[in-house]
Amino acid sequence: MPNPLSHRLAFFAVLPSMLALAACTGKGPGYPSLAPRPIEQKSFAEPAPPPAAPQVADLAANARYAPTIARARTADAAFLRVLEAERGALARGRGAATGSDAWAAAQVSLSRVQDARAPVIKALADLDAARSADPTHADTGEAIAATQAFDEVQQIDSAEAAALSAAWPQ
Repeated sequence: MPNPLSHRLAFFAVLPSMLALAACTGKGPGYPSLAPRPIEQKSFAEPAPPPAAPQVADLAANARYAPTIARARTADAAFLRVLEAERGALARGRGAATGSDAWAAAQVSLSRVQDARAPVIKALADLDAARSADPTHADTGEAIAATQAFDEVQQIDSAEAAALSAAWPQ
C-alpha cells in the first residue's frame, strides 16, 4: 500500500513549480507577437547606384540650337553697331535736364539700343524654355545641349547689358 505521507511530500515538492507556471499565464495582454518587427522588415542591402549622367550634349540637339545661337551672335553684332552709333546722343543726354532736346534725343537713342537687344533677349527666352521643358530629365544629352546653348547666349546678353549700363548708367 502506498504511503500517504510520501504523496504529500511529492505534492509539496512539485507545488512551487506549479505556482511558478501559473504565474506565467497571468491575465496580462497576451503573448508577444511572432510577426516580424518593423526593423526586421528593412533591407540593409546596398542601394543600386543611379545611372551616370552623360557628359556630352546630344549632337542632334546641338544642331537644333545652333541657329538660335547664330541669330544671337548676329543680333549682338548689330547691337554693338547701334550702341556705337547712339553713344554720342546718350552721352549728351546723360546730364541734360528732363524734357530738354538733348534728353529727348538720348531717350530716342536709348530706345533704339534697347530694341537692338530684343533678338538676344528672345533667343535667351527660347533657350530657357527649352532648358526648362522637362526638369525631370536634367541629365539627358538634350538637356545638356539646351543648357550649354542657354549659357552661351546668356554670356552675350550679360555683355550687352554691361555695355548698355556703361553707356547709359542709371
